[in-house]
Amino acid sequence: MKWLTGGIGAIVGATLMVLPACMYGQRIERHAAAVEAGKNALQRIQQLEKSNANFSKLSDRDRCLVFMRDSGLPDSACD
Repeated sequence: MKWLTGGIGAIVGATLMVLPACMYGQRIERHAAAVEAGKNALQRIQQLEKSNANFSKLSDRDRCLVFMRDSGLPDSACD
């Protein structure tokens, strides 16, 4: 009977150790995705500035609108 309770305890213990590890891994993946999205956004802005001479002359809001539309994001984020 002791080995049964020990086995159940080991399973519960392993489960309790795995859950935080999985959540930590998910957080790391979300952070990496956010960093990658930031890099992509910076590259898009640099390309817009190179390919469109008028882009640098636009107001901040107009630049935001161009970027949002180019990225497929809602325009309301520029308000």
